[in-house]
Amino acid sequence: MENLFKEVKNYLRYLKELGISEVPYAQEWKNLFQIESFYSQETFETLKERVLNCKDCALHRIRKRPIWGDGNPEALLMLITEYPDREEDFYERPLVGMVGEFLKKMFLSIKLTWEHFFITHTVKCKTPGGRPPEPEEIQACKKYLLKQIKLLKPKLILALGFTPVKVFLEHKVIFSHIRGQVFNFQESMIVFTYHPNYIFKNPSARRLIWEDFQKFKKLYEEIFKNS
Repeated sequence: MENLFKEVKNYLRYLKELGISEVPYAQEWKNLFQIESFYSQETFETLKERVLNCKDCALHRIRKRPIWGDGNPEALLMLITEYPDREEDFYERPLVGMVGEFLKKMFLSIKLTWEHFFITHTVKCKTPGGRPPEPEEIQACKKYLLKQIKLLKPKLILALGFTPVKVFLEHKVIFSHIRGQVFNFQESMIVFTYHPNYIFKNPSARRLIWEDFQKFKKLYEEIFKNS
């Protein structure tokens, strides 16, 4: 029996190295092999290593490298954007160029800086021609994003663009109906707003993103005033 336990644990470790973080099991198996504690041992650094070596979808063939994220790993705020563009893929970090400058100015207007956030993409690799990610590509990265949130435990999340919505809201929604609203996810609150690229193409939407940033500021002040 001892050899059987060892073989099963070795197999679970093998699955973990493949990036499989959840295995269906009966309660008796959980008690016998302590599966939950086995998978809860993952740290921020081991998760980062998994992301940087991921080949779970076809995007690994065209990327330079997966983009793990940037910013303060102890931050209580999180910024989730969509997927890397060519410039982000080149510099291997999120929100560079015009998009980054626009957001920095927006955050300064509500008295926040880059250092207040950990920043990451929903999908960690660039897509061909900058197209939106396919459902299977979002699904492949979903586990990494959710694990980042679990480890970081942010109080407040600002999500940019249409892609994060597909992770947190499983039913189809009209983006204009949910932007600026507050959603609860685990121990965090999420506000969805437009990605700056949408604003660049539709300048009239600048007012809407400004309203959403004001909502985010109000939530931030309420949370940290009471904490």
